[in-house]
Amino acid sequence: MFFILPSFVCAQKITLGTCTTKDGGEYSGEMVGGKPQGKGKATYKNGNRYEGSYVKGKRQGYGVYTFFDGEKYEGQWFQDQQHGRGTYYFANNNKYVGLWFRDYQQGHGVMYYYNGDKYDGEWKQDHRNGKGTYTFANGAYYKGEWLNDKKNGKGFFDWGDGSTYDGQWVDNQRSGRGTFKYADGDEYTGQWKNDIQNGKGIYKFKNAGNIIVFTNANSVITENAQAQNLAVAYIVALSSGVDKMFWYNLRAGEWKTSDPEANFGIVHKDMSPKPAYKAMQVLSSVLPEGASRPKISKFGDVYVAEWTRPDSVKVSAIWAPFKTKMNLLFDGNVKSVVDFMGKSYPVSIPEYASASPFYIEGVANARPRN
Repeated sequence: MFFILPSFVCAQKITLGTCTTKDGGEYSGEMVGGKPQGKGKATYKNGNRYEGSYVKGKRQGYGVYTFFDGEKYEGQWFQDQQHGRGTYYFANNNKYVGLWFRDYQQGHGVMYYYNGDKYDGEWKQDHRNGKGTYTFANGAYYKGEWLNDKKNGKGFFDWGDGSTYDGQWVDNQRSGRGTFKYADGDEYTGQWKNDIQNGKGIYKFKNAGNIIVFTNANSVITENAQAQNLAVAYIVALSSGVDKMFWYNLRAGEWKTSDPEANFGIVHKDMSPKPAYKAMQVLSSVLPEGASRPKISKFGDVYVAEWTRPDSVKVSAIWAPFKTKMNLLFDGNVKSVVDFMGKSYPVSIPEYASASPFYIEGVANARPRN
């Protein structure tokens, strides 16, 4: 025997009513069980107001929240938070269109800035984070990686005037390895630091070949160390195939003691010579125009550069990053020994090498002593 039982569907009745929400809003609209449920409106004592969907007393679904200062959010909500896809209108006339996560701009979104700029990319907690493209109103743009609202990582910047940079960024500045292409067709590829070419690089002229660049704009060194570096830099550059090398710059501006660039020159602002000027004079005398290209060999921590002057005299330049005892043999007879500043030493092979280069005339073919 079969019995057919009647079925009953129990559902709470939707009514229209008013109440005060947990966040202090004066609500009017659809309600279930004394709580906002469905469509409704809420106003707040500070002048804010909301109109949209509610679930179990909380803003959820689609809704528009207007702030007392004129800012407005229209989009998806979840448990009283901006969550999902939505558009936010800022008081300064910026506009964000994209994804939200628990009241934060997070995920993919587009920010339209009041001045005509635009960012299209990834966000995290209201900051540009991840990959994105920032386009300026004048047509310039950056496309690449972001961290904490700044250009960080690999990125490409196009200034819109023919010049571009493709490389590494740190906190909105070119830092690391990168290539800068100038509007006139020249190109620099190498190291950067704090938005300045810094370290080793190659500068390619559009119509005049390449040069190797050594820079270190952010290290403060003594004038004596500058002189040491000048001598070594020229020898290394010439040995690497560089035909001409220009030192930046001749005269120091000296507008600020703590600014490295203000002190780059090899003569002071009043044209009095620095040690580097003397080092240049000495190097020019031992490595004059017409000399053979230096050849550099390394023996442990000791570097030896060898060349032949136009008068057929053999010359060896020797240096090391720190004081190091040498254990080398040379062919020939020592004619003279001078340091990078032109100071004469006993006519014999020095026992130690250091950061201060010295030049020995009359010897060649350095090799380890057995």
